[in-house]
Amino acid sequence: MDFQQILRGSKTVLDGELEHQFDTLIVRAKKESPLVESALLQTKKIALAGGKRIRGILLQQAYFGVGGMEKRKILKVAVAIELLHLFFLIHDDLIDRGKLRHGQKTLQNFFTAKESSKETILEAEHFGNSVALIVGDLLFAQANRIILEAGFEASRTLAALTFFQEMVALTIAGQAQDIAIEKAKRASEQAVLAMYENKTARYTFQMPLQLGAILAGTADKKTQPLFEAYSLALGVAFQLQDDLLGIFSQKAKIGKSTVSDIEEGKLSLMVVFAKDEASSADRKKLNEILGKRNLSQKEIQVFKDLLIKTGAKATTQKLAQAYFLKGKRVVEKSELNQSLKTFLTELAQYLEKRES
Repeated sequence: MDFQQILRGSKTVLDGELEHQFDTLIVRAKKESPLVESALLQTKKIALAGGKRIRGILLQQAYFGVGGMEKRKILKVAVAIELLHLFFLIHDDLIDRGKLRHGQKTLQNFFTAKESSKETILEAEHFGNSVALIVGDLLFAQANRIILEAGFEASRTLAALTFFQEMVALTIAGQAQDIAIEKAKRASEQAVLAMYENKTARYTFQMPLQLGAILAGTADKKTQPLFEAYSLALGVAFQLQDDLLGIFSQKAKIGKSTVSDIEEGKLSLMVVFAKDEASSADRKKLNEILGKRNLSQKEIQVFKDLLIKTGAKATTQKLAQAYFLKGKRVVEKSELNQSLKTFLTELAQYLEKRES
């Protein structure tokens, strides 16, 4: 089976289990809170409208690649990882005031729109934000519950949950770093890279890989540092590429606004590069546009042109390629079994070519 077949087949199975988990939560909520039921229906719609399920698939590949055998149990944990991802996305959309996710209204935007005809805009937004906050928390709680009840032996379950919480804490730290950088409106290259490692690389790549090894009972001093090195390289590359897609891709391909990163004042590494290389006049233009609401098409184009003119776009592309290569080399030099090595290498190649 080739890499694309593995992705498609695994995604189909994961989507089915994810839908089942949502249906279970919705039935429970129907008895307790019509509001939560409504919110979960919209969250389910967002979840199944897009997403590659990379985290869940990576967890399964790592688990089987190091000797795990329990297909049903690890599938449950893979869905827990995807629910955690949704928890982070919902809260991230809150922080970024996101309007779209996978081509659907974000949770807070959905409920703000529903209430806008009855309440003032501030009250409607507060209501929407409040619903999104509590549903995100519900998904995090459910992810923990699934891991706890997946059926693995007690020692592995405890080790997995302990590591799970550690990775969540690091991701939250990364989000805090992101907020602080945005507020300060300036940052060094090192500070942004550290934020990328914590906010993206840890839970997207390191957590699935290491959780798989822990639940297979083969986590050791050799495997874990290897997975961490691969994950940090791939995670930084993934985020650099995300920065590029967030501004230069088409909305239809990525399923969210390609203006939001600019309007939210996101100080990506690409923007840091642009500010460092821009003339004083061009730096002033960048600062005037970055973080401004309701941008005109002309302002958006000026911003994009400056990212190109300063060489920031090209530098970011080259750096992303370098990190992808670093991740692949870590795997090539490893003693992992060949099937897992092939999957991790092909995953890097696949992500390097993605357009959404």
